[in-house]
Amino acid sequence: MTLTNVKSWLERGQREGFAVGAFNANTLEQIQAIVLAAEAEKAPVIVQISHRALQYIGSGSETLGLQYVAAIGKIAAQSVRVPVALHLDHATETEVLQAISLGFTSVMFDGSLLPYEQNVEITRRLYYAAQAANVCFEAEIGEVPKPGVSESVEALTDPDEAAAFVEATGIDTLAVALGSIHAVTEKHVSIDLERLKAIRRVVDVPLVLHGSSGVNDNEIAEAIRLGLSKVNVATQFNVVFSRAVRSVLTDDPQVVDPRKYLAPARDAMQAAVAERLRFFGIAGKAIR
Repeated sequence: MTLTNVKSWLERGQREGFAVGAFNANTLEQIQAIVLAAEAEKAPVIVQISHRALQYIGSGSETLGLQYVAAIGKIAAQSVRVPVALHLDHATETEVLQAISLGFTSVMFDGSLLPYEQNVEITRRLYYAAQAANVCFEAEIGEVPKPGVSESVEALTDPDEAAAFVEATGIDTLAVALGSIHAVTEKHVSIDLERLKAIRRVVDVPLVLHGSSGVNDNEIAEAIRLGLSKVNVATQFNVVFSRAVRSVLTDDPQVVDPRKYLAPARDAMQAAVAERLRFFGIAGKAIR
């Protein structure tokens, strides 16, 4: 299939009580793992690329990284028969516009560290550009702490501010801060489900959870039941991928062919992605 605008799937998830998985990738093998799992589980999926992944893939150049990912993402979508969206996460204004021009079907502008009025102004302008190109647009109110950027910041989303922000900008989806933290490797974090209920009462667009890798699964499940429509996963898969590589190299220190350890890592991540798709309740939704 060609790359898909995921907005209709997010809205359907909100109505029917499932969540779309947005899964981060840093390598070709990780992109392959995501789309292969989606195909096997008959589920729509979002391949998600972060700002740091762009820098890595482009050898320090975000622009080159965007070009690489746009080309690979299109081929990945064409290789399967389920809907695949290509999403740029936590991006700058320039990166958002570049991604739209290159064929990304979903983008997130992260203005969470900007003054509120400036965040509104830029978000609204970028939303109109995305809408004109049939691209799903996400923004954030509140702040999920990011390693190396805002570890000490935990500004949970205020429901009234979230409602005002959505009304002022027109955005398609809203990322909310409920207490999750980026880059946590073990599941021990609790999120504020009462806050989610309060936001859901006053905001009608699909809501997004960032930093889910460290959040207790029972709370993710309850959040989806309460109307959370998109769940981002990155670190959880990086742990699985890295453990598989480490296992191969530990078992046979003489291995030097990258294919010998990257293929098992891809397989391990594919299985982990498939498990999340089932857990989010979206497996089987793209039955052909």
